[in-house]
Amino acid sequence: MRIGTRGSALALAQATMVQAALGGGEIVTITTTGDRNRALADKAKWVTELERALADGEIDVAVHSAKDVPTTLPDGLELVGCLPREDPRDALCGTLSVAGRPARVGTASLRRAAQLRALAGAGAADGGDGFEVVEIRGNVDTRLAKLAAGDVDAVVLANAGLRRLGRDESITELLDALVPAAGQGTVVLEARAGTVVDLRDEPTWRALTAERACVHALGADCSSAVGAHLRPDDTLVAWVGAPDGSAWLRDELRMTGTDPAALGVAVAERLLAAGAAELIYAGSNP
Repeated sequence: MRIGTRGSALALAQATMVQAALGGGEIVTITTTGDRNRALADKAKWVTELERALADGEIDVAVHSAKDVPTTLPDGLELVGCLPREDPRDALCGTLSVAGRPARVGTASLRRAAQLRALAGAGAADGGDGFEVVEIRGNVDTRLAKLAAGDVDAVVLANAGLRRLGRDESITELLDALVPAAGQGTVVLEARAGTVVDLRDEPTWRALTAERACVHALGADCSSAVGAHLRPDDTLVAWVGAPDGSAWLRDELRMTGTDPAALGVAVAERLLAAGAAELIYAGSNP
């Protein structure tokens, strides 16, 4: 089996995990648009070339970080499996306590930035110094290097990625206050429709289904500050905010039936009824 992946250290680590779980296979490295230009906002920049290789029969499965996969897939392709989920929380590396000034916190994620700004605003209202959110791009090691160089006082990264790269020592704390991106911490497999892969962790698949259904029903895209997380007790938590953190909505609902997609849609409908569309469109490109 030919296993397609990006060539970053994290992507290769994840592809190697899939290779081991499948009992073998050839890893095929493919350069994506996102590898060539990280500044592009479109989430599909991380998957388009891999999907093209699937459609052309150059690879048999593509390995993705699930949070990078748009909720609408090309015709003829589908998600076919996943590994057990790593802890999906965001991790703080560095410090938010800097004497005499607000701390500078780096992230490239609109979702993280919006939630951090909302938290910073709340902290300032309570009399604290708050912190300043700044854009910082690059792979995990590049961002940690910028932290070490003093370009920022802290960076926020996915706990799962740090652990898979063996960078656990960089984590200062896990940020329970931030709602993760849909699929965060999950390695997912995409293939041509009808491909059978015996690799699907059911609790992870249930969470992925609920979270992606919620984001899809919200009409959110890569320009939206949206988080969705199915907790182990089958409660789906979702967060939608304005990019500047000035306004946001949060909802949670526990699954009562057996359909995780229906749960995701139900939470999205509740958020839309409360005005979520206005917040989503606030971050969308005209």
